[in-house]
Parts: sequence; C-alpha cells; structure tokens
Amino acid sequence: MSVEIIKEEFDWARPLEPLDLSKVTGIAFHHMAHPTAGMQTIHKWHLDRGWAGFAYNYWIDFYGSIFEGRGLNKGAGLYDPLNRTVLSIGFQGDYDNSEIIPEAQLIAGVKLVVYLKQLIPAIKTVNGHNYWQNDTSCPGRYFPLERIIETSAKIERIKDFDNIAGWAEDSAIKVIEKGIMIGDDQGFFNPAMPCTRQELAVVVSRLLELIEQARRI
Repeated sequence: MSVEIIKEEFDWARPLEPLDLSKVTGIAFHHMAHPTAGMQTIHKWHLDRGWAGFAYNYWIDFYGSIFEGRGLNKGAGLYDPLNRTVLSIGFQGDYDNSEIIPEAQLIAGVKLVVYLKQLIPAIKTVNGHNYWQNDTSCPGRYFPLERIIETSAKIERIKDFDNIAGWAEDSAIKVIEKGIMIGDDQGFFNPAMPCTRQELAVVVSRLLELIEQARRI
C-alpha cells in the first residue's frame, strides 16, 4: 500500500527521539476533542504542556489528507513507555459529539493502517487511545473504531491490492468493505481482469441486498 504523506513543518522545543521499529507493536487512534482544530493549533497546545510539540506520529484531516507529525520518532499521545512501542494517529474532529466521520477521512485511516503494518510487520494491535488508557474516552464514542479496524483487515487479505490503480483505490476499499466485491478464493482481487456476466450478477445481487437492508433500517 502506497500512501501520500505530507510532512508538516514544526518548530520543535527539543530534538525528537527516533523509534526502534522492531519494538513498535501497536497503533493508537486519537481524536482532537475539538470540532475544527488544525495541526499548528494542536502543536501550540502541546508546547504549552511542556512537550516537544505536536504529539501524534501521523494526523488525518477531514479531507483525507495524511500528514506526518512526529513520524517514526517517539510520540506523546500515550503515557510512557507506550510511546516507544505504539504509534499514535490523530484524526481531526470531535468524535465525542460528531456522529459522522467524513468518508475521505475514514478511508485515509484504513490506508494508513495498512501502510504502517506493511512498513512495520511487528505491529499486531490496532485500537483506540482508551484501549491503552482507561482514563480517557478518546478517540470518542462516535469514532468508527471497529469499521476502520475491520476494513483494514479486509484490505490486508487482498494479496494484489497494490496492483489496483491509484485512482480506483478508494472505490475498491468501499466495495471490499461492503462485501460487494471481495476477491477470489485465493485472496486476489484481479483488478485488471474482465468481469463475466455471472460475476457481475453476484456483484449486482450483493448491491441490491445492501439497498434492501438500508430500506429496512
């Protein structure tokens, strides 16, 4: 999985500490507990706490843009020593109060998880901030935690996902998540192969079933 990661420039209060990637075993999701705060605002908040600055390793805005914060350096999103073994991903927004996450932000979260797990095979646990610390509601009661975890796991099982054209990746993630197209019994999506009428019939049948389920809700 290749993702575009934008490097945000920060004036750090002190040098960052590189991580030993062989010891990184987890990913933690965070929300900002603020409806609109951006990275530089959050950076100032964290400087005011006496930290080196922006706490999260990566950050995803409402539009699905992925930013590098601390990157592959020790973060500050959790209590130490967890910051040496768990990467923190921040999501713009307040998911204690906002019930709906932008689709682009959710898909970017899925893609970043898959990318990081490919980059760092030692990562086994993906969960919310409150999985590691029970004194917080972060990443928020409405954060789609299970949806991101389950969808990223489905994408990981597609052996040739990297062969899907960049312009089609987001659409592929959506149809794989919903079970409309799931690949063959060997785990291949076969993105460039033609679709037979019988395969198309299965896809349309699954789509009609989803529509019917939505009508019954």
